[in-house]
Amino acid sequence: MNSIKIYTCHHKPSAFLNASIIKPLHVGKANTYNDIGCEGDDSGDNISFKNPFYCELTAHYWVWKNESLADYVGFMHYRRHLNFAEQQNHPEDNWGVVNYPLINAEYESQFGLSDESISTCVDGYDLLLPKKWSVTSAGSKNNLDHYAKGEFLHIKDYQSALDVVEELYPEYKAAIQQFNNATDGYYTNMFVMRKDMFLDYSEWLFAILSNLEDRISMNNYNAQEKRVIGHIAERLFNIYIIKCQQDKQLKIKELQRTFVTAETFNGKLNPVFDESVPVVISFDNNYALSGGALINSIVRHSDANRNYDIVVLENKVSHLNKQRLIKLVAGHNNISLRFFDVNSFTEMSDVHTRAHFSASTYARLFIPQLFREYKKVVFIDSDTVVKADLATLLDVEIDTNLVAAVKDIVMEGFVKFGTMSESDDGIMPAGEYLKKTLGMTNPDEYFQAGIIVFNVEQMVKENTFAQLMSALKAKKYWFLDQDIMNKVFFGRVKFLPLEWNVYHGNGNTDDFFPNLKFSTYMRFLEARRNPKMIHYAGENKPWNTEKVDFYDDFLENVLNTPWEKEIYYRQLPVATVVHNQHTELQQTVLLQTKIKRALMPYVNKYAPVGSPRRNKLTKYYYKVRRSILG
Repeated sequence: MNSIKIYTCHHKPSAFLNASIIKPLHVGKANTYNDIGCEGDDSGDNISFKNPFYCELTAHYWVWKNESLADYVGFMHYRRHLNFAEQQNHPEDNWGVVNYPLINAEYESQFGLSDESISTCVDGYDLLLPKKWSVTSAGSKNNLDHYAKGEFLHIKDYQSALDVVEELYPEYKAAIQQFNNATDGYYTNMFVMRKDMFLDYSEWLFAILSNLEDRISMNNYNAQEKRVIGHIAERLFNIYIIKCQQDKQLKIKELQRTFVTAETFNGKLNPVFDESVPVVISFDNNYALSGGALINSIVRHSDANRNYDIVVLENKVSHLNKQRLIKLVAGHNNISLRFFDVNSFTEMSDVHTRAHFSASTYARLFIPQLFREYKKVVFIDSDTVVKADLATLLDVEIDTNLVAAVKDIVMEGFVKFGTMSESDDGIMPAGEYLKKTLGMTNPDEYFQAGIIVFNVEQMVKENTFAQLMSALKAKKYWFLDQDIMNKVFFGRVKFLPLEWNVYHGNGNTDDFFPNLKFSTYMRFLEARRNPKMIHYAGENKPWNTEKVDFYDDFLENVLNTPWEKEIYYRQLPVATVVHNQHTELQQTVLLQTKIKRALMPYVNKYAPVGSPRRNKLTKYYYKVRRSILG
């Protein structure tokens, strides 16, 4: 039986097909620091950096130059595929494609995207092509007219390509005319062909494109216009096929094309090292500075004899900041830093957020799914710094517990004082909320999610991810994903020493914490003497004000980094004129803090924490807050 390998081209996280014949490739990998869960086109002999211009052809080039080729070689897109099933009469839209909502088992079965169906379909043919599409459907007279009318295409570029073809391969002149005058063609650069034909086509195609680069210019072209090489290659492919058919008899089968309307992700990240300390952090561009401080602290406290596989679940972190973050681990061969776009999780598109929390906080819920090839993973919040080696945390034995984490002493205070919670279940005291909404029969076992060791191997066995998603969709929670995890993981938590999650106090060190149980307060004070992780939880962050505990511990991890000057600019007086996108937000937060600090002594005197009067005041606050914020 002939071997077959079909490559699907992915430029961002997306759904992968299950057939072993089909191999996903990350196109344009050289232009990004992000991992999308598959091999990139940036190794060996490659043109990966040209992807904005060459489109899926960077994958074509990489396969040609680097892969051990199968007997048949093919290419498809991440949402456009060939229909390898026997049935080829599905309804098509105006563009000649069969639309389907999403990639799932039914989709793969219906359109023959399995090893068996593909092998059967290919057998006995030289070439499999998408069914010809008529450009008259788009209002064009012929293929040449269709290019000329393209919104982001310039006919002069195509003409330059044809000039190159006629100069290098004058025998193709008749094929050029035949294609240009025809009303239909094989579009989308998708095919499956014999190995010998693929090698010949690749030599021919890239010889033309290499010469074309000297003939065209892309001055003032936008992103769509810059895709010109990919568009031209679609036409060159047709010209090549016409000439091949003129020269010899080819057994060709035409197949319908499919288009998947929904963009979903079903992939996973694979370990960089055979043995490592996997560390996951999540933040957006506003937290790049603090994320940098954390990563720097991890590096500074790392063990040269251990490997560290750091993954940032990022939300629109700029390319510049990613570049800066990568530099923090440069020179450390035992430390890898990658990024993954949290927006790939479509379930996060409409999640509930409040206060200073962003949607990216929910990224923690996807760790069991995204990191399912790992045994254990350490998650740590981006508003932290470590003062100990995270490897020692990973080495903690957690048996069949689902996570290891630190008890939340702030929640202990909320329960003790009767702090009012707000969720879809209404407004109620914290203790009642933990029992009723989260199902925690023992509220004292509530953990803080700033640092968590995920027992991924155990979670995969129990399909814990499905439970997390079910809880996420069920209702809105008080403390968002932290509550969801406490609900799902209740009774399966290995509790860590308080030193692994030491609050900086958020300006409340001397009024909130002394009101806790005396034993808890003593553990809090003891942990602060020798913290292994410092958590700058709350609105008062050390990058906005130096008037917080453990400020120097944060600052020492920012010194000698690209953000060193920024942290000083952020803390300049309001009257100082500095162009800083964070200044307005920073001053708003600090103003709120000043007002709170001025009012709280009177509030505490009039309505002490835990008193009926305080509870009534809290309920009134939430009513006012909802009327304003909705």
